Amino acid sequence: MNTKSIHQDVYISAALFMILALLFTITLKLPDSSSIFPFMLIGGIGILNVFVMLKALSKTKAMRTSESNITNPINWETIKIPMLIFIMTVGYIVIFQFTNFFVSSSIFLITLMKFYKVKSWKVIILTTIIFNVIIYVGFVRFLNVPLI
Repeated sequence: MNTKSIHQDVYISAALFMILALLFTITLKLPDSSSIFPFMLIGGIGILNVFVMLKALSKTKAMRTSESNITNPINWETIKIPMLIFIMTVGYIVIFQFTNFFVSSSIFLITLMKFYKVKSWKVIILTTIIFNVIIYVGFVRFLNVPLI
């Protein structure tokens, strides 16, 4: 095995640490009373990510030995669907900037259902309508959250 190989989980864990650092700096700008829960989440995820990194480093060490059966299976076939979902999510965020929650979420929901090969347009339309009604009643009417 190549002695320079690093297990893919090391890269994923390192990327998560960078994202957590970015979120931490953003959270520093929040008012004290609003920042407690985000700090708790960031700290909790950071602690869990330490364990992921430690396991990833042990996988890297084991992968470098000749008798190891640990592989590094990252390839296009493995990441194709998660990457496409990520691209759709980025598209959702972009659309959200120009429309409201209901329009962007409806487009995103319909796109995801078509991506996962939901064939019945009745199911797609009914699911989208029920989703929007539940969110509208729960958040706009009861909690007075301005989603429109």
